[in-house]
Amino acid sequence: MIILIFLLIVAFVFLLIGHLKDGEIIISPIKGIMFGFLYHKEEYLEEDEFTLQCLLGVISVNVIWKKPPNGLK
Repeated sequence: MIILIFLLIVAFVFLLIGHLKDGEIIISPIKGIMFGFLYHKEEYLEEDEFTLQCLLGVISVNVIWKKPPNGLK
């Protein structure tokens, strides 16, 4: 129960970050059951892509945003 409450808080923080970074927020069902969260940064030549994902049983909350490399605009 404590883990589920912690993951709900993490999902809420991810949603706040998505709004602050003007990112794409995707809430979708998944097949099976999974609990946890992750952060990923992919570096491309023209931009960096960031992904936050929180899995709450059968619901997945994904936040994706992009920015130029090294924070340049």
